[in-house]
Amino acid sequence: MYPEIKDKVALVTGGSRGFGREICKRLASEGARVIVNFRRSMTEADETVKQIRDAGGEAVKMRADVGKEESLDKMFDQIKEEFGRLDIVVANAAFGVPGELMDAKTRYWDLTMASSARSLLDLSQRAVPLMNGWGRVVSITSDGGQKVIPGYGLVGPAKAALESITRGLAYELAGKGILVNGVLAGLADTKSARSIPGAKDVMEHARFHAPKGRLVDGEDIANVVAFLCSNEAEMICGQFLVVDGGRNIVG
Repeated sequence: MYPEIKDKVALVTGGSRGFGREICKRLASEGARVIVNFRRSMTEADETVKQIRDAGGEAVKMRADVGKEESLDKMFDQIKEEFGRLDIVVANAAFGVPGELMDAKTRYWDLTMASSARSLLDLSQRAVPLMNGWGRVVSITSDGGQKVIPGYGLVGPAKAALESITRGLAYELAGKGILVNGVLAGLADTKSARSIPGAKDVMEHARFHAPKGRLVDGEDIANVVAFLCSNEAEMICGQFLVVDGGRNIVG
């Protein structure tokens, strides 16, 4: 569907499961050479790579904690050695401590901000020198960056920071042929979402009120990410495409 993505080198952080796995598979189906980043589960990363290769795509796994600069440096050294360039970055990985803001500790703040917000800037600073006149950076955010989600804790402020960084990078990089945009993903039944207190009730409420009558799934997000990586999205700059089945338009 998007021939310009063929043979592009694409890094998807948090690519071993959930949204990340589906994004990896979707970009690989367009012919991209996919780097599946993971932090902990090598088994899940191996499964993602296997699914891509079984479908005729190209993928490798690379371990890195996106919240730690030294870990990112090691991964980018590996990217330079194996590929020599990088064309697409999808900042999907996020980590935070759910709960009440009033209970948050300073170390929780630092951990959540590093993994879920600052990582986008760290990734971009390392990736842009490897992009040669064409590049795509896509961040993944949620309603928590703009609305209060009870129990979301520090993840909400981190997502708000992520969105601001996305817009700032879009402004600075557009002139270099690098487009930066984001996807605001609606509620999905994922491992991360289930960790939020009261998640089951929130999911049922979202499913009931969304005009489409269901929660978002990974393929929904992956399809929009692929579009934002294509040349058809050339005049979309610094925007967040909402993928939530219409939930946000209902009061």
